[in-house]
Amino acid sequence: MKRTIALIIITLLLMLSIGLESISASLQVKEYLEGKFPAIFIIYLESLAELDESEKEFIDLLEGMPADEQRIFVREVYEEGFSAEILTRLKEWKQRVEKPFLKVAFPGQDYQKIRGNPIFVYGCAFPSREVKVTVNGAEVEKFDPLTGNFLTMVEIPAGIEYTVKVAASLEGAETSLARTVIYEPSWQEMPTEPLAIHPSRILPKQNQLLSAGEQLRVIVQGSPGAEAVFRIGNSGEEYKMTELESLPSPLTGKGVYYGSYLIKDSDIPTAGKTESRIITVILRSGSREISRVLPGKATFTSNRIPRIVEVIDDRTRFYRIREDSFNLYGETLGGDGWLTQVMGLDLLSGTRFQAIGRAGEYVRVRLGSDNYLIPQSNVREVSVEQDKPQSVLSGITIRDTRGQSEIHFNFNDKKSMPFLIEDEADQLTLTLYGAELSENIKIAGTSSSVKGIEFATQSEDRSISESATVINIKLYHLLAGFDYYRDDSGLVISIRKLPDIFKDNPLKGRIIVIDPGHGGNATGAIGPGDVHEKEAVLEISRYLKQMLVEKGARVIMTRLEDVNVNIAERIDLAVREQADLFVSIHANAHAEGSDAVNYHGHMTLYNYNFNKQLAELILDNLAKETGLPKARVWERPDLGVLRRPQVPSVLVETAFLMHPDDNRYLLLPEYQQQLAFGILSGISDYFLNLISSN
Repeated sequence: MKRTIALIIITLLLMLSIGLESISASLQVKEYLEGKFPAIFIIYLESLAELDESEKEFIDLLEGMPADEQRIFVREVYEEGFSAEILTRLKEWKQRVEKPFLKVAFPGQDYQKIRGNPIFVYGCAFPSREVKVTVNGAEVEKFDPLTGNFLTMVEIPAGIEYTVKVAASLEGAETSLARTVIYEPSWQEMPTEPLAIHPSRILPKQNQLLSAGEQLRVIVQGSPGAEAVFRIGNSGEEYKMTELESLPSPLTGKGVYYGSYLIKDSDIPTAGKTESRIITVILRSGSREISRVLPGKATFTSNRIPRIVEVIDDRTRFYRIREDSFNLYGETLGGDGWLTQVMGLDLLSGTRFQAIGRAGEYVRVRLGSDNYLIPQSNVREVSVEQDKPQSVLSGITIRDTRGQSEIHFNFNDKKSMPFLIEDEADQLTLTLYGAELSENIKIAGTSSSVKGIEFATQSEDRSISESATVINIKLYHLLAGFDYYRDDSGLVISIRKLPDIFKDNPLKGRIIVIDPGHGGNATGAIGPGDVHEKEAVLEISRYLKQMLVEKGARVIMTRLEDVNVNIAERIDLAVREQADLFVSIHANAHAEGSDAVNYHGHMTLYNYNFNKQLAELILDNLAKETGLPKARVWERPDLGVLRRPQVPSVLVETAFLMHPDDNRYLLLPEYQQQLAFGILSGISDYFLNLISSN
């Protein structure tokens, strides 16, 4: 009995001792925290209870942090408990802030040559409101304390080595980096002394084959205020050149000379073609004179015997020559300095043209009043009896097939005349060059898409060439894709019928191809913290896929991991799958010399006119969801992923990687989801618009 009582007393004493130690430890926690943190932080940290050495180290390190960072750590301890991993992260932070973290992404290397001015300087520092970043002593224009990314603009003097010093400071400590840059403007006016002609800003750069009635254009940059002339061949005859007073952007200043010569029948020998002739430009100022032989030579041809060329590759790109501008500071397709515009529609194999000349590696042809260029490698010369490709349109047949409305244009022969197709929201316009309408032409059949066929006559539209037939295809609904090809009877245009869209859930059942841009060794743009565009857009695309699938859509990704996919294969996948929509996701980057601070936000790009509203709706919803500005909606027929008209297509530049207001949306999951939701909303509005207009 006594032994039992003794054991009970001992047990009670042990329990009392443990309890007192526990109370003492609890008081020690509060005492240890007192005066170090705000009251709310003490409440969060009371869960530590008994402090061991690791927890004491954690509190000691925490005390030296800025308040914003303290809040993050104490909240995590309160919600998830203390762990060795939290202490490790805090130690890493402490190591960084002892000498503040700083990385400069651009200029990316020392002695970097800069082509635009002012330049943007961007990078990242430690994410904190206490951090201050300066460039050459001035605080940066943009800094995001959430990501630590910064951006500013700096004026750079031309032609000298200029140092850009970036510094990040925190709690009296500073880290700095210096980069030397050299601004070499892509264009600047030449000095009047010494008298000179620029060695590369001279045109034509490549050989030209021209016929009677065409103009040989000669353009050079030289010393301003001189007298300029040019000669053709070994003739001593000189042709005056004019110093232009206004230059096309981005050219500025004086010293650009322009001259032309109209080729006459008398310039061409009876054999039909001259030998190649050199072109010599001469500048004179007072008693001084300087000359230069241009790299491009000129050959004149009569074209009395027509040269007919036939396209040998399917979907050949071709280019319209812009006669109202020229390019001296870079290469142009034609070789004569005139800018060219890639056509959004590709040529079909077998299409025939009358070649009127040559410019460098391109054949020059004319459709209506416009001149075009086709790569010589994509055509072959064919022998024909008639002067030019010509056919007679004898009939049009319209019929419905599964998912398509087909319009068959029947011709009296098998020759493949050139044509252009222009699209509008609810109409296609087909222009057939070298084709005539039969007097007894018949239109047979009907379809659920084609409202009517109209022919434009010369009296209705004076701009139409006499050798062209223009056909307007009116639709009952908005255009949702079209295709064009040849069959045994002639040309076929197929128009995609509208899919079955549910008003209460327009995404249900839709087939949507999402294309995360770039991938593999194609990194795309690079952000301030070495984050590549290919990585950010893949994450956004995954969120978008999840959201679309939840709405009942069938989603196909062109890539699911970090691999490079051929550009043509991306859009070809959408065509094969008969997708209702193709969306290519990208992140934007500024060009050198652009106003990177003030120009940012979202951008959408399209090729065919019927996709313009799709681009506008996605842009509107992105801006609404994020609050970032709308940069622009941009027509871009040169982009490979937008060149297939069978599927509605858009390229989305979600935000600018280098801009601190933008890049949190590209780097952080919760913001990536906002971008994905904005795109989702735009897609939904697009399908709703299709049925509301039907």
